[in-house]
Amino acid sequence: MNKILLISSVLLCSSAIAQPIDVGGAIYELRFSDFNPIQVPYAGSQAVIAYEATIDVDGDFGQDLIYKVGGSVETRWFAGNMSVSLSATCSSPNLEQPIFIGEDLDYGDRYQHVSYLAKPNFVSSLNTGGYCQSLTVRIDKEGHLSRQFYTRVTDLKFNVQIVEKLF
Repeated sequence: MNKILLISSVLLCSSAIAQPIDVGGAIYELRFSDFNPIQVPYAGSQAVIAYEATIDVDGDFGQDLIYKVGGSVETRWFAGNMSVSLSATCSSPNLEQPIFIGEDLDYGDRYQHVSYLAKPNFVSSLNTGGYCQSLTVRIDKEGHLSRQFYTRVTDLKFNVQIVEKLF
């Protein structure tokens, strides 16, 4: 019986992000494993320049919505001085270009042997006309390509919430 409970709890946890974000206020957590790395060639290797996660959205019927996206970017101790930008877009099969939702820029810092995480976040009020069928959250490492190469991200923790604007 314990094995069945353990297996079912693992399946529930692993499929949590596979379910769509419901417009209605539930907070959805994106973890490092939910993001796909965006890479470019650099010095005979690959540099990860960004991370991107796309989640289905359910409940956008053309009403005014409030999008809340924010979290933290953790790096190895030697790469604590860095900046990251957070952006989000909505898309639909009926759209040629994604709809811009919001963005933020924040800085991580290492001071006196203590790392302070970059914590970008934004709140945006927008009516997408019912076209937000999938939400893409992207975290970009800022700066020169060599800085992006040596900035090793070790963890990403982001929350996404979409609520209907009542007034």
